[in-house]
Amino acid sequence: MSDFKLIASDIDGTLILNGEQQISKTTVSLIRRLKKEKNILFIAASGRQYQNLRQLFNPIKNDIVYISENGCLGIYQNKIIYQKELKRELALKIATDILALKDCELQISTPKIQYITPKTEAFADYMHHEAGIKVKEIADITKIKEPILKVAVYNPKSTAHRKVLQQKYGKYCNMHLGRDDWTDFTPLHTDKGTTLKAIIKHLNIQPKECIAIGDYYNDESMLKAVGCPVAMETAPEELQAIAKFTADSVENILKKIFSIK
Repeated sequence: MSDFKLIASDIDGTLILNGEQQISKTTVSLIRRLKKEKNILFIAASGRQYQNLRQLFNPIKNDIVYISENGCLGIYQNKIIYQKELKRELALKIATDILALKDCELQISTPKIQYITPKTEAFADYMHHEAGIKVKEIADITKIKEPILKVAVYNPKSTAHRKVLQQKYGKYCNMHLGRDDWTDFTPLHTDKGTTLKAIIKHLNIQPKECIAIGDYYNDESMLKAVGCPVAMETAPEELQAIAKFTADSVENILKKIFSIK
């Protein structure tokens, strides 16, 4: 167990539980201890935006690695290790279809900012004030000039749109089913596992020296990329089946693995 050099953890539903909005001080302290005492690097792996993750991990923001946008962007020490973009024409087609679907809200991710075209004040308020990301409202999505990393749809009322969009675009991009009513569309052959492999190679370490922790289907590729996959107890059975351990919290499983009190 002492040979591990890297821990990659999903955030929402894994590191952050029960609707909390912040990383606990106990978790921050544990990540610091693992780095200082055992030279183990921590990766925050999420569908969230890079800047949002830095804000979330503010006390240790320069000491960890980031996998954001469900794998479209991997950054360490302000250096891009991996970046993959959606083809612009495809991204705009998906976005246009999302805007036409009832009760569906659109989010378009670029490396530095998120664009939204809110249909309701509630969604706009959430994105501006609660999500903790840099957001800009835009009326015409064709005016977006930056590379598009990810297109996402939010619908708290139904999942029917997922089948419609999957049938139309499933051959052309990845579709990540997240919790909390979000569905992400990213470039083919790009996910958390892809980016984690690129980071592992960049750091010149072996998959067997890595731990990955997740709770949902968009974490599966990440768990399969390492020697020690861990699934949360709330994870689907398919995810638990590939895990070496299950955990009720990230803190508890890491303390168990590394014999930390």
